[in-house]
Amino acid sequence: MKMNFKAHLTLCALMLGLSACGNNGFDGQTSSKTTDGNENQGSGVGSGNQPGVPSQSDAFNKLDMSAYVDGGNYDSIQVLSLDKKNNALLLYLPLPPGPFSNFTFSHQTVKGLKIQTILDSQQNSRLAISIPLRYIVKDKISILPTANTLPGGRKLPQMPTGEYPSLGLSIANKSDNKMYLYLNTEAVGLFVESSFFPEYIGIQAPIKNKLGTRTLGYLTIVPKSKPYNGGLFLSFIMPKDLGIIIDEHLNGLIN
Repeated sequence: MKMNFKAHLTLCALMLGLSACGNNGFDGQTSSKTTDGNENQGSGVGSGNQPGVPSQSDAFNKLDMSAYVDGGNYDSIQVLSLDKKNNALLLYLPLPPGPFSNFTFSHQTVKGLKIQTILDSQQNSRLAISIPLRYIVKDKISILPTANTLPGGRKLPQMPTGEYPSLGLSIANKSDNKMYLYLNTEAVGLFVESSFFPEYIGIQAPIKNKLGTRTLGYLTIVPKSKPYNGGLFLSFIMPKDLGIIIDEHLNGLIN
């Protein structure tokens, strides 16, 4: 296997329940689309300015990166949003059935990267990741080991070729369930590995904005390939025009 996950960690919580935390940009009440195409918003992903920070540009204030799965088993599930208050991209990935523990993790070296388990508004478990926007539009991470495949050498679904700074974490102690994050400027991949997914069943659905007019990535069901488990893979590619808006906004902040 080509992947070299030196950053692989085992995280085990003392409680087996899943809980939400709303003080860092995450919110258990993630959004879902209604039948008329509108959005039921949670309260944790807000907009506003940080203390001591200049007013955000109108373009950034108007930016809406909320995105939903369009079709398949996870139709209308929200998987992306923009945390304007903390200048971060939020990724939400459904957790398959299994012994997932409650945890919150902040990376000690990749400042601002946060990972935790939450419950959405329908009380379904989610893996939530907050990634500072600067790592997607400006600053390449060089402190993590790199990889360009899934475990077992399988191709990263719907991701640009190349190597990505990567992070692997066990989601529950003594479990096959793991998550892998692939992070680079302009592209993010998130894989939740699970024994729940059978062989030969691979389904892919686009991730679209609220109006359904733009594709921001894909959610792929990766089938099991013995001896490696399958899982869910979320790919996000930053559109150039949105990246320019975010970059100009970040350049205007007081460091």
